[in-house]
Amino acid sequence: MNKAAIFSAACVAAGLVFGVAQAAGPAAAPAAQAKKRGLSPILPGGDSKAPITVDAEKLEYFDRDQKLVYTGNVFVKQGDSTMRATVMTVFLTKDEGLAAAQQAVQSDSSGRIRRIEAKGPVTVTQLDQVGTGDNGVYDKIDNKVYLFGNVVLSQGTNVTKGERDSKLVYDLDTGYAQVVGGRVNSIFTPGSSDDGKPTSAKGAERKPAR
Repeated sequence: MNKAAIFSAACVAAGLVFGVAQAAGPAAAPAAQAKKRGLSPILPGGDSKAPITVDAEKLEYFDRDQKLVYTGNVFVKQGDSTMRATVMTVFLTKDEGLAAAQQAVQSDSSGRIRRIEAKGPVTVTQLDQVGTGDNGVYDKIDNKVYLFGNVVLSQGTNVTKGERDSKLVYDLDTGYAQVVGGRVNSIFTPGSSDDGKPTSAKGAERKPAR
């Protein structure tokens, strides 16, 4: 990859990270991060205080496994962020019945959501920024959102594409995102509002704002 291509990839990556970086950085104390994590959104760029709405053709509740399975044109919204998928499985903690499980999905203030798995194609949108992949995962322990397989990030005419085994990793604590796994191909349109500095030739990355 030549210098121009590397610069283009970095510029696109700088403008294709969902949302604004959170205030907590790598130096934040673990206790402070844990406290903040309770108010963390489940979607990149989402409003942690906004309710989570889910629309789907079918809902199944598995009491023994403490999980909810939404199938058929699944649409999730939290603030300005949305996600579309074919199937979404929400894994919960505790055992309080279906009503409590549905309430936990709508508002995770109690921290009952521990993991979300989405089967695709999966599309995550935050205003004009769009990320797609074959599958997606939200992991509360890591407090990260993952997109797996054929990852594509776009904002306007700027597009970054990963290979078949590519993965997008988005840290909800720091706002740091990266595309890893194979080569990254980017198309950057000069004169757009997206700008940035080269950060890595191996993948598309962005570090949180200071």
